[in-house]
Amino acid sequence: MRLEIGAALTRGVRVIPLLVDAASLPPPEALPPELARLSSLQAHPVHHLSFHQDVGVLIGRLRGAIDARRERLAQSAGLAAGTVRVHPQDQLDYVWIPAGEFQMGRVAHDQLVDERYDDEKPRHPVRLTRGFWLARGPITVAAYKRFTLAAGLSMPPAPKHNPGWSKLDHPITNVTWAQARAYCAWVGGRLPTEAQWEYAARGGHAERSYPWGDTIAPTDANYIDNPAWDGTTSPVGHFAPNGFNLVDMVGNVWEWIADWYDPEVYQSRSPREPTEDPEVYVDTLHKRVVRGAAWGSIPVEMRISNRGFFTPADAVRDFGFRCLVDEIPASPDLP
Repeated sequence: MRLEIGAALTRGVRVIPLLVDAASLPPPEALPPELARLSSLQAHPVHHLSFHQDVGVLIGRLRGAIDARRERLAQSAGLAAGTVRVHPQDQLDYVWIPAGEFQMGRVAHDQLVDERYDDEKPRHPVRLTRGFWLARGPITVAAYKRFTLAAGLSMPPAPKHNPGWSKLDHPITNVTWAQARAYCAWVGGRLPTEAQWEYAARGGHAERSYPWGDTIAPTDANYIDNPAWDGTTSPVGHFAPNGFNLVDMVGNVWEWIADWYDPEVYQSRSPREPTEDPEVYVDTLHKRVVRGAAWGSIPVEMRISNRGFFTPADAVRDFGFRCLVDEIPASPDLP
């Protein structure tokens, strides 16, 4: 049950806790991290003596919630790409990414001949059928601290480049894939798939090697040739946003992705008909995908199409993440 509920919470499946007879929801600190969000969900009581009545009320609530969600999603679909809303849980900016179709993989004019990067080929059409909200930048130290306090967890070991986690506006690092997933579950979301990440990183510009164009310079991002940061993270949002108003899509920190890594998955997709909402569920090499490169990356790794991978149980000093959520309510207090 723990695995099933955890998977549902981290893959956008709606979960409604049922309180049978005198049961009550435990506090978040009493639950595993990936289940902590259960405590914030609206639970429904079901009693033995009034079972049919209670289930009837539940069905009515479900129908009302489905209708309301459809209305909210329809409203979001009309938003302009790059619209920003503040998530009420972690207080970070999230950006609206509309549904759309794009060519996934290495752009045609990229003549890289290094065989190590052949997993970026062949380029193929992908269709994302639903829009989503994506964290504008990598999750910050300040936001991750809020999560650990709420969930009763400890911060990961602080790296040398951020002693004592004193740089609150820098990306959190040294987190495993599961820790990143647990944070995203806390905000009601999940890690993006490779297709969602690459579509967002391209920012509506299908033929670029990098989010900003086809060449790279230290003014563009934090990578190995940028002496201003000298092997350390930079504040989230220090560099200019891409076409979807997202920051640090390449450089600064690698980002954990939902998919398992499969070097041959592109070869299995149609070169003509778009693959809809692809996600790699099968574990063939026990590696999770990472995307976007980091402060120590060379220029060839900074290209949007570059696919990294790593063992999910490992915490790495230049690995971070960002979250995807389906809904963020509008508020008159937000810009």
